[in-house]
Amino acid sequence: MTYAVPWQRIISPDMEPVLISFHAPVHDLDQVAHHVVREGLSAHLREWQQRAEARELVYLATCQRVLWMVWGGEADSIDPGPGFRRYEGEEAWTHLLAMSAGLESANLGDREIPGQLKDALVAAREVGVAGEEAQTALEDVIREGQRLRARLGLADGNVSVATVALKHLTEGLEPGSSVALVGVGPMTQYLAERLPERGFRVVVANRTRRKAHDLADPLGLATVDLPQLQRDPEGFDAIVTATAAPEPLFTRDAWQALKRPTLRILDLALPPDSEPGLELLPWIHRVDLNAFLTQTATARGQRAEAALKAEPYLVGAARRLRHRAEARARKRHLLSAQERLDSAWGALEEEVQVLEETMACMDEAQREALKEILSRGRTLAFRALIQTQPKPNADGEAVNS
Repeated sequence: MTYAVPWQRIISPDMEPVLISFHAPVHDLDQVAHHVVREGLSAHLREWQQRAEARELVYLATCQRVLWMVWGGEADSIDPGPGFRRYEGEEAWTHLLAMSAGLESANLGDREIPGQLKDALVAAREVGVAGEEAQTALEDVIREGQRLRARLGLADGNVSVATVALKHLTEGLEPGSSVALVGVGPMTQYLAERLPERGFRVVVANRTRRKAHDLADPLGLATVDLPQLQRDPEGFDAIVTATAAPEPLFTRDAWQALKRPTLRILDLALPPDSEPGLELLPWIHRVDLNAFLTQTATARGQRAEAALKAEPYLVGAARRLRHRAEARARKRHLLSAQERLDSAWGALEEEVQVLEETMACMDEAQREALKEILSRGRTLAFRALIQTQPKPNADGEAVNS
């Protein structure tokens, strides 16, 4: 989705992010999945930062997008492959805002994006590839996105892939049906809380057994060993899977010889946890993210209407975010310049002190006058440095004083 960006000017590239993105519906989910990195993410983050020579970097992977946010350096040097979308300047801020508010999601108002942004930031900061600027910028984006949700009536954020999956299960299964939840992420946590309320029998499985118990025990749910489920889903009416596994957990070969009652698989993972070939088994009814993210006429109409309503707010919010980034950059530049000036002036005073010792002809009054000149000179130099910094006008734009 593209929003009007009428206000542009040349600014320092390291004060705001450049975005590199693959996301549905612009890209096929298979293409998005190709760029999802979960295992070994720390090493990849360091490699991407080094490759781009970025000052800061954050990487986001969700059920329908991968996104690199790069401050400074050359974002294109990450080189994720052909076909990516690139956003910079105000267009980058607008895209982040629309994404945070749920306007860029297949399910309008998706409430999970702010939490996913926070998790991505935490991961980048733990590795050391992101710092104060990335944190401040993304916190600003999330706050402005929440305001936009309120303006558009999306503040409750009651639409997400998980809520759509819940609706799919409650409409497609009889009460009392047995459902296995595979994974312990936000989507399976949500379903683990909601499905029992609707009369379903729920068990939890995970590649790490301890994590399965950590999710299941507080909710009074049972667990099942994942290898057992991978061998044979006997006794279950549905499996909902949403893990970070790099390869499919459920394969046609493993179940080829089985004959079971109809089993519904809801695969919410990217890359998929289940092979598409499972659909060839007559007792399997498989639904993956492509089905949930399909662009129906109704969904397109809702997004178009919301985008039209949101555009003036997006433009105004993007300008505010950009002005704040500029103000932070000016402050950093001023502090850096002050440090350089302070260092240079300190060196000058040391040289004068050395010269004083060789100027025996100077009396005490002359020495005091020289010290006063140096002190006054330092004050005037710092005052001039501060006064030459651009000040924001009534519109928040930087102008020279």
